[in-house]
Amino acid sequence: MDEVFNVGKTLLLDGQPMSLVTPAGVEAWIDQGIKYSYRYDQVRDPLDGQMKYRCIYEKEGAEVPFVLVNSPSSG
Repeated sequence: MDEVFNVGKTLLLDGQPMSLVTPAGVEAWIDQGIKYSYRYDQVRDPLDGQMKYRCIYEKEGAEVPFVLVNSPSSG
């Protein structure tokens, strides 16, 4: 993960458009019966150089994938 850019409502992560979703957002998809899939990508953290995993969700009908993030209120 080298570059993150905010382009309107879409985030560019390493040049690829992505949106953000919290665990509560995924739960809302489940409650609404929205189909989705997910995978884990291994990436190098640019701050500490350690390899980490990021969870990528693809939601039915969405144009861009979603990166799982914590809610801002969860600290």
